[in-house]
Amino acid sequence: MGQQGRITALVGAGAILDFDLPEGVNKPSTQYITDQVVGLQMQDYQTGQPITAIADAYEALMKQYPVKPHFEMLFHVLEMWYAYGWAWKDPANTPKNPSMYPVFAPFTQPTQSYNVDSIRQAMHDFLLKVMDIVNTYNAPYLADENFNDWYRNFWKSYSGCWDVFNLNYDTTIEHSIDCEDGFEDIPGQKGFQHFSPQKLWDNASGLSTMCHLHGCIEFFDERYEKEVYKKEVLKYDFHDMYKYESYDKVRDRYIGSSKSFKSNQAGEQLVGTPIITGLRKNDKLNTIPFDFYHGHLFNSILYNNALLIVGYSFGDVYLNHVIERMELIHGAKKRVVLIDWWPLYGDENYESITEPENKEYFVKEMMKQRMWDADFNNDLGYFLCRMSGVTSFEEVADSFINYDRNGPMVSKNGCLMLFIGGFKSAAAYNEQIYAFLNS
Repeated sequence: MGQQGRITALVGAGAILDFDLPEGVNKPSTQYITDQVVGLQMQDYQTGQPITAIADAYEALMKQYPVKPHFEMLFHVLEMWYAYGWAWKDPANTPKNPSMYPVFAPFTQPTQSYNVDSIRQAMHDFLLKVMDIVNTYNAPYLADENFNDWYRNFWKSYSGCWDVFNLNYDTTIEHSIDCEDGFEDIPGQKGFQHFSPQKLWDNASGLSTMCHLHGCIEFFDERYEKEVYKKEVLKYDFHDMYKYESYDKVRDRYIGSSKSFKSNQAGEQLVGTPIITGLRKNDKLNTIPFDFYHGHLFNSILYNNALLIVGYSFGDVYLNHVIERMELIHGAKKRVVLIDWWPLYGDENYESITEPENKEYFVKEMMKQRMWDADFNNDLGYFLCRMSGVTSFEEVADSFINYDRNGPMVSKNGCLMLFIGGFKSAAAYNEQIYAFLNS
């Protein structure tokens, strides 16, 4: 095995959907977040007119896009409207700055016209809504150590170390285990910490590590004291992120804040902080700490042959290409546990099946059917093929030693353990998961 006892963990949005939440708090599913941002009521600060861009984008995608749109698609539309809006706003007086004038702008024209300032406001309120939704479950988790203790215990009970790469914006895992995230205090500065790549990679105390690949509700811009700024300005970029002690502190600073946006190589402006969403994530990773967090991910995949994936939808193409290299790098020595939730046809009949062999047959056949559903993610299918050592989706469903709706299913090649009943059900088998990943 690579680094004995270290497990790389990629954690997606589905990891917290099994949480038992306080009354009045909704599960932060993709659909719920989408509904909430579409329903935002906003007025332009300057004109007082309602801002309908998010709802308009949703309606247009519903009419023409091949699949039902979700909030990340909507944010992408807002970003593109903003990026190209500067060129559309007044063609005779377009910006002379190439970072505000996309290369492709002369070849496009708007089908809908929006004030770029109102689009900026919509993006600001959009991100605030998402962060507020995350905090509805994050805050009670931090306040009560018994809140969803099944989740906390899963991370705490492992005697080795995790290298966690969290795609969620919450801070639940770092409040479950001792870990190194690379942030450190700044001499002469209170209220926030700056990021040190050496501190993360040296990991002098040999702790688990925590990397928020797509941002965090405790990240925000600097607010340096004057003398401290003079020392820090040459080391850090204007768009780099800093870690605050709580989301409340970030929220207070975020409301009413404004700063210039970064642009990609094509001159398209984008919003990459404090959380990363939308469909141009690759362009947003050249900011501290995200750039070094992804470097750490590559190293972890290279040196750890054990990979745990929890609640990840396989919706980020660039990440899929990284994790599928487990086969290239580790071959038959790889150990992968994938925890997911698969809706299966006839689920309502499963509990009425009494014979164990009939239950297994049901799960196997329904898995086959699920993998041919139109909404089944092909990248997930390809990943399962690589990890189980087969070349087609049809073969994947036949490639397990056993079949279980809620428990572990192990592939015949001994490299993959699959759960399709959600994280809470899988957490009950935590010792089996740890043992498999260390085998």
